Amino acid sequence: MEDAADLMTFAGNPLDRASQLRSDPEWIAAQLAAPDAVFLPIYRGDPLVRDGSTVFLSAQARREFPQDAVTVFLGLKNGAPHFVVDFSSAPLPQDAPFADFGQYAPIRDAAFSLPGEDMAIIGEARWFLEWHRRHLHCATCGATTQIRDGGAKRFCPQCAIEHFPRSDPVAIVLAVHGEACLMGRGPHFRPGYFSALAGYVEACETPEECAARELREEAGVTLSNVRYQFSQPWPFPSSLMMGFIADATDRALTLDRNEIVEARWIERPEILRLLDGENREDVKLPPRFTIARRLIERWAGR
Repeated sequence: MEDAADLMTFAGNPLDRASQLRSDPEWIAAQLAAPDAVFLPIYRGDPLVRDGSTVFLSAQARREFPQDAVTVFLGLKNGAPHFVVDFSSAPLPQDAPFADFGQYAPIRDAAFSLPGEDMAIIGEARWFLEWHRRHLHCATCGATTQIRDGGAKRFCPQCAIEHFPRSDPVAIVLAVHGEACLMGRGPHFRPGYFSALAGYVEACETPEECAARELREEAGVTLSNVRYQFSQPWPFPSSLMMGFIADATDRALTLDRNEIVEARWIERPEILRLLDGENREDVKLPPRFTIARRLIERWAGR
């Protein structure tokens, strides 16, 4: 089986997260002041891009950062500290700092052109900033929490509870029957855009159990032989996608229209033509940076 880092966008992060060092505030301060420090500018989850490349700002750019910009330590690369700086307080992307140097590109568009290691760093950055935005207050007592460990956790000064980022586990499964696979379209998908079916792992449930339950609930399909394939970090906002291929007992469908507005079994030759670039309005495959596309490619032998 291939290394997931070679397969998945947002995987294969090249940074050393320096977990044993980042709990020291003096060490973090020294990294912020280091002449080789690197800063990734982010605007509402999207990176700054110039001429098809990711923009990383040098330490000299810090003097132009707004005082309200949140800065989080991401890790070390060849000894150089890497941070993300959040410019999301600007009303529009063109108003954000350094927008005149490039453009803040939607991350899903950037995934088609930026290097894999850059996308892994961007994914980590987006993940952290979204987590901080959603956890300003303590879940235990409601007090305002503080950033600690360079941004790797939040601390409640009132009840002394530490809060850490969590991944939300998701099972995504490509159901197969004979020489066909099941593809579905949720209500938020544009017509013609299909994907594998997925759902969040619920309390005290394994990912395999989740895969079987989701297909039964959303499509009325009974699965057997649920086989794990690979996983993908998915920073929208904080999921860990776990990919499966499973056998369906038959092709009968009973759709939960709140979750799946359209589903169909697609034969392998048709999938191969789509993978080869056949352009159709009624069926479009997920983009290549998604785990759904990689599941389809693996099943189809590509």
